[in-house]
Amino acid sequence: MLQHNDLDWLVLFTTGPESCPGCVLYDTTFNESVALLQENKNIYFGRVDCDTQAVLCSVFGAWGSRIFHITHTNPLSKAFPGMVDHATHLHPVPFHRPGTESQPTPVDENGEPIKGAKPPPPPPDSKWLAEVINEEKWREFSEWTGTSQPFDGMFQIPLYQWWWVVAQFSKVPPMAMMVGIGLLSRFVTGRFTGRVYAQREQQAAAAARAAKKGN
Repeated sequence: MLQHNDLDWLVLFTTGPESCPGCVLYDTTFNESVALLQENKNIYFGRVDCDTQAVLCSVFGAWGSRIFHITHTNPLSKAFPGMVDHATHLHPVPFHRPGTESQPTPVDENGEPIKGAKPPPPPPDSKWLAEVINEEKWREFSEWTGTSQPFDGMFQIPLYQWWWVVAQFSKVPPMAMMVGIGLLSRFVTGRFTGRVYAQREQQAAAAARAAKKGN
């Protein structure tokens, strides 16, 4: 749906509150930015639930919450040297305005910095996201290019297939996995030990025949 059409998209990849409690804030911010952009007819919005679309989120490297601006070029243009012409361009967009990254270090009840504590991330800003679209500030962020680019990278299909296999294994119940591993190990061990016993019997028979001839 997102690839090779004439639509521009702002897509949120997010994870449910059970896996990422803080992601609710980013989800709310995205919804607020959609409301602010309701008069902009040049942008469409999408949301990917990483709890149900684990493979897709893995291909995009989007765990927790991430936003991508997806746009298209017609006619086709080259995104990077050595690759075929393509029409899909992918720009990761931060949730916060650049320059707001510095946050105060957490302190204890005495006002002393907590050892090892990291400053919290800057709060997401829906007005900033609206500016990114209305003023085309998404162009200021580095485009995702290279062989791993989800739409046109040469490793797109192999990566998708790999993560699909991983996802299928993750759906297998732990008990079934343990039973399967046990049966496989028993089969391999049986084949190996069976061959060892057969070789020993052959050697013993050969030794018995040799002793009989010697007598």
